Amino acid sequence: MSPVLTLAAAQLRADLRHRRTGRRNAGRLATTALAYAFSGGVLALSLAGATPERTLFVAASFGMVLATFGVVGSYDELMGRPRDNAWLTTLPASEGAHYGARVLGIAVYVALMAIGVAIPIGLGLGLMEGLGTALVVGAGVAGAIAWTALASLLVLWSLTLLLAPRPFRWTIGIVRTLLIGTLVIGFQLVGAQAEALGASWWPATWMADAFSGRLTTGLVLLAVSITVFGVAFGRVFPRRYFRLLRRLADGARSDGSRLRLGRRLTAPERWTVRQGPVRAAYGFAAAAFADDRIVRGRLWPAALLPIGFVVFGWIGGGLGSLVGYGEIGVIAGTLDALQTPETQLHLSVLVVLTFCLQTLVQTVQQSDHADAAWVFDTIPDARPRVVQLGAQKALAWRVLFPVHVGVAVMLTATMPAVDAILHAAFWYATSSLATRFYALTHDAPPFSRASDKFDAARRFVPLVVSIPLGVSLMMMQVAALATRARGVAIILGLLALSAVIGELVTRWPVGRRSPSRASDAESALAPQAAPAG
Repeated sequence: MSPVLTLAAAQLRADLRHRRTGRRNAGRLATTALAYAFSGGVLALSLAGATPERTLFVAASFGMVLATFGVVGSYDELMGRPRDNAWLTTLPASEGAHYGARVLGIAVYVALMAIGVAIPIGLGLGLMEGLGTALVVGAGVAGAIAWTALASLLVLWSLTLLLAPRPFRWTIGIVRTLLIGTLVIGFQLVGAQAEALGASWWPATWMADAFSGRLTTGLVLLAVSITVFGVAFGRVFPRRYFRLLRRLADGARSDGSRLRLGRRLTAPERWTVRQGPVRAAYGFAAAAFADDRIVRGRLWPAALLPIGFVVFGWIGGGLGSLVGYGEIGVIAGTLDALQTPETQLHLSVLVVLTFCLQTLVQTVQQSDHADAAWVFDTIPDARPRVVQLGAQKALAWRVLFPVHVGVAVMLTATMPAVDAILHAAFWYATSSLATRFYALTHDAPPFSRASDKFDAARRFVPLVVSIPLGVSLMMMQVAALATRARGVAIILGLLALSAVIGELVTRWPVGRRSPSRASDAESALAPQAAPAG
């Protein structure tokens, strides 16, 4: 076996091993492929009867969005943790072999994504157009996913090599957010056009041009981008792979060693977060939002995505005020709002918001330091749901509140200022309540699960349920904002309900405390205690 294949196999075994037992769990490969295949199957059903060119365009566009979420959201896992890199680089092989193994490992993940989406699309089209057309379209969809993955890696690797650890730490988070936001908002802009295939700036259009044999500017750009990829991944990065790993390790060390300044609670936070265990988890979460690379890398792209959709609604003119629509009834008012061009984008924002809320709660369950979750067991009365409450409160205050303040400011461009504040306040109240419910369903402490790039099934659960949840939230919003006075009353009621749930969790514990994954570490700490006297 070649050194590249040997290293790639070692990396794959490290990725698939069970975090506690060390045993391999190859079933996660199949689970990842099935999760993407589910999305591809749903898309194939929605495209039944479409022409091959349009099927390729829509499926490639959707695959680009999935690839962006998969690669950008899993960048830390795709590159391996610093400790894993330190072990793998001790294996005798050249820099080029280590680079080739890493690229091959990333290719396995991208291939699972591409095959999972492309096969259902090809099967659905093959029944109507024949095997040859199905193979070409399926290959085009897989190519769009591979192109997006290469483009995302090109940007992220270039930044990693060019920037020093401290500016890189914040820049990479901004760039990851921009990459996801650009692809998702671009997908919405294309879908809003009367003739979507005419969007020459959209890469999926280039794929459709190639399929139809049209010589367009987009096709030239596609050829140029492929040439750039060949030079970058074939000549530039192989000679700088060890430098890339050192930059990632330096960034991780910078996160772990820098002073935790500015972590003091504000006066409103001290007033709302009083209980000791809740405040401890709150402070832990606030630090993780800024310092934990796994949490930081996924938290802010998910949190800022709704703002991107509000910007899209501002540009498209579909986020007018919903105040008064509920006066004719909830269902009639909702249908009226969805059919009116001035308000029809509210549902899109709410679907994205519900997806992001679930993603945010899932994010605070993960950590680059998950093995240290036993520290919560050292806090008196730190039952899992109590510390989950503390982490959720940090989400509400440190993430959701500033995001919705920004939303309120942007909504003033599409509706009266009072209505903008009402809409943003309603979204914040429902977001706070929803994340509290979802966080309390977890029976383990926050930040106690190691992140896993092959855990695609968990990521697709929010995607599946976000549409019905968004529709339900839309109906609630229409009913609540029938009048401004009712809107204020319901917003205050939602905030009060969220506060009552928090008090119930802390004052009336139900069930017994379950230990964290490494709670046996407590006994290891006992001999280290200083003797009395």
